[in-house]
Amino acid sequence: IRRLYERGLVSGVGGNASVLLPSKKQILITPAGYFKGGVAGGDLVKVSLDGKVFGKGRPSSELPTHLVAYRVRDGVGAVVHGHPATAVALITAGMTIPSMTPEHAVMVRRMDVVDFAVPGDAGARAVQESLKRCDVVGIRNHGFFSLGADLHEAASRLEVLEESAKIFLAGRQVGGVSGLQEADLESIREAYSQE
Repeated sequence: IRRLYERGLVSGVGGNASVLLPSKKQILITPAGYFKGGVAGGDLVKVSLDGKVFGKGRPSSELPTHLVAYRVRDGVGAVVHGHPATAVALITAGMTIPSMTPEHAVMVRRMDVVDFAVPGDAGARAVQESLKRCDVVGIRNHGFFSLGADLHEAASRLEVLEESAKIFLAGRQVGGVSGLQEADLESIREAYSQE
């Protein structure tokens, strides 16, 4: 989560991350209210997939959405929730963020956007269906949930999404820009799959 804080993808107390433990029955999640630039391993909260908290500490208010992600998708090893400002601004304005880079084409193959819902149980319900088929889900006026096999992949998806959002917005400000075309996307994905 420090990496996301340093990149401006989460704020001091906003954003959270979790990782599935090897037992696949529990997760470690960032605690509620902690400064994200200073969270250490010992601050993380252990929670079972049915929501039971072990030990001390209060898990992030976004715990319900993290738990839903692990329940509805096989192969998810980590969930990251961030507030990348440019990407949030674009989806809140009703705009679509096109694939602007090869990395975006490969890392963010499908993304859904849902209307704002209060973080917690309501937020989890709002994104549940989208999490079944998308690795990244945006919530207007709020942020994004990103899934990955590990924390690196989940965090990287947010980074490349924000990069595309910035390129797209900057391009619009200087006269217009378009994302990669469908034929390009297929070629890029094929090339990357052979690496």
